[in-house]
Amino acid sequence: MIAAKNSYHLVYDVQTELQVEDTIYGRSLRLDQLLPYNHPPILVPILQLVSSPDYIASYWRWVLVGFCFVVASAILMERILNALKWALGLRLLLLISVLSFYPVFVGLLKGQDSFFLVFGGMIWFYGMVRGKDWAAGLGLAMTVIRPQVALILAVPFIFNRCKVWWWFVAAAALLVLYSISLIGLRGVTDFIHLTIISAAGQGFGLNEIGMFNFTGMVLRFFPVMPVGLLHGLGWAVFLAALVGLSILWKISPTLHIRYIVLAACLSLFASPHLHFHDLGFLLIPFLGLVVIAGNKEQTRAASDAVLDVPHPRKEFNLKPIHWAAFLLAGSLLMLFAELWDPARYTAPYLLMAILPLAAWKLEKLQTKSQFHSR
Repeated sequence: MIAAKNSYHLVYDVQTELQVEDTIYGRSLRLDQLLPYNHPPILVPILQLVSSPDYIASYWRWVLVGFCFVVASAILMERILNALKWALGLRLLLLISVLSFYPVFVGLLKGQDSFFLVFGGMIWFYGMVRGKDWAAGLGLAMTVIRPQVALILAVPFIFNRCKVWWWFVAAAALLVLYSISLIGLRGVTDFIHLTIISAAGQGFGLNEIGMFNFTGMVLRFFPVMPVGLLHGLGWAVFLAALVGLSILWKISPTLHIRYIVLAACLSLFASPHLHFHDLGFLLIPFLGLVVIAGNKEQTRAASDAVLDVPHPRKEFNLKPIHWAAFLLAGSLLMLFAELWDPARYTAPYLLMAILPLAAWKLEKLQTKSQFHSR
């Protein structure tokens, strides 16, 4: 309603949002009852296009937009698998598993914007595997839909394959300039204020104890922990992840796929703000495992690939159907966890730990088997 009146500069103004919601609910709300719009300005024109006074119709139009981005993500995955010489039927099998990945489905069902994060991550991974630094940088720029995730993923590239970093900076700068032109400096200031509140996990119904990151985990174990100490630990983990990945990037002559899997999982765990629908980003490390385990001798056919994809020996060959089943199993695990409260938070953390460990072990085994086969 605010954007429809061409008051873009007030989109992130808390008092204006409160007045609008008062009108919708037909009663006065307290400030702590406000559900603010805290998504990036670049989404405002898209939301304006799909929105109308008919809430249900607007919702379904927005879901359609999200579904198109999920399909685009699946197409990018298909191109990667095609480069690995997977048969069409097997590629389609894995793509069906992608489209039915439970956190992605939840994000669409709830009308969230996490599909932008997934799409950006898929472009990033595609660029890394295919040696296209410009695509990797642009993909990272799309992940600024979650700025805290984008920073952990992008900053290490200052120290290795810095072209990715500069493409990210250029694209992100364009997004910032567009945002300023759309909502003005006042709107940008209000947006930054709301982003800080979101990162802190406090206020406006953000429900920090229900998040799937480090701070959410600590708060569930120690519910009476002082907020200052909790957030101090959270930001310490965030900085440790950022510095740790930067060091790994710096000392590594080659960015192996296992590093990408690790970075994707770590960016979720260390993010100061993370809800269940953002776990759709786990599709990226799942895809990393698929690429590592690619069992075709034509793996090197993707001649412009710059990530290390070793030739596995026969005993380490895992059929594509197994990886489609693995992805489906991960999806079912999180669905089951949603239905059984004791496992609700265990399953996502388990996947964040298992995926990097599996990637590390599998790539090491394949490298070792390749060495012994010479």
